[in-house]
Amino acid sequence: MELEKEIQRYSKLNGYPIDVYEPVVCSCGCSELQLYSDDDEGGAIALCTECGSEIDIENSKSYMEDPVQNLCRCDNDRLKLGVGKSYYSDSREVRWVYVGAHCGKCNLFGVYVDWKET
Repeated sequence: MELEKEIQRYSKLNGYPIDVYEPVVCSCGCSELQLYSDDDEGGAIALCTECGSEIDIENSKSYMEDPVQNLCRCDNDRLKLGVGKSYYSDSREVRWVYVGAHCGKCNLFGVYVDWKET
């Protein structure tokens, strides 16, 4: 719930408040993930720390050119992730995507990457 609130706060400051929030959980049930993102191109993937499966967040993997691993400032690489999406007012098409994370080691919440859908 705190992660959703942080994404809501950040998205309001960005001018495109989220309409929907979804936690990112692997199909094996694990919620501790490693996050890789490309801030320039807009995109993110997550790797499950339990089974190694890859999760393509909002089908953005193909847009990523130079993904980097996101670490918490405490150097923890195991994060709980959530995605917030802002829709165009007249449709259900995604306008903006926000990927937030919660570090269980130091309890930090934050948005690690966001991008405008084109």
